[in-house]
Amino acid sequence: MGIVSATAAQAAADIARREAMKKGKTEEQKKIIDFLFSSGAGGCGCTGSKATMTMQEYIAIVQRRCQSMNLQARALQKIGLDPSQVQEIPPVMLSSFVYDDDCLIRVDNNIAVSSQYSITWIYFSATQMYTYKYIFDTTSDNTWEFTKDFFYTDITCFSTLRAVKEKIDVTAGKGCMSSEEVTKNHYVVDTLEIIVPGANYSFSLRNSETIEQSIQAAKAMVREKKYSR
Repeated sequence: MGIVSATAAQAAADIARREAMKKGKTEEQKKIIDFLFSSGAGGCGCTGSKATMTMQEYIAIVQRRCQSMNLQARALQKIGLDPSQVQEIPPVMLSSFVYDDDCLIRVDNNIAVSSQYSITWIYFSATQMYTYKYIFDTTSDNTWEFTKDFFYTDITCFSTLRAVKEKIDVTAGKGCMSSEEVTKNHYVVDTLEIIVPGANYSFSLRNSETIEQSIQAAKAMVREKKYSR
């Protein structure tokens, strides 16, 4: 099979997968699926890969959904604590798209988005650290909630991890009759890791100076509580 034929076969497989995913979905979810399947490079359009929205429009949809949920209050409710019980240091809020293998990922000009978004709240009491993580899927009604509490004395490592990942998109050339076009992008994935004996917990984040300061304050808090007598 030639290069053009192989690319066309892959495009056909992507169309079949995309259309199967759209069954039973809302109109917005269908548009998002089309967007995430489309190539950031543009594509020739003959495979139905033309984007239905811009990157900025998709990010705005995700931001509106985040703003519509009062997750800070929900986090405290799920953890089962009153705000007065977790005032050792200000809570830390982490948020980011999720880049796991089961997500649809699109990258334009080294900016990556995906079909899942994660929001985490971390609270600190006198003896424990509490985490609440909420993940929603923009292509379905699926959501996930996780809570975990850690005694400071049990935490063995509290660190951040930065990975640079490569994504290569291959599309048919202009008019779908020329050779394939290859677009390479790189994107950054930042993760907070909390390690306790026998377990490793990861939280997605978009690193910034403010987040880094909050994480450093949390590290100092853990060290102080872990080794205080």
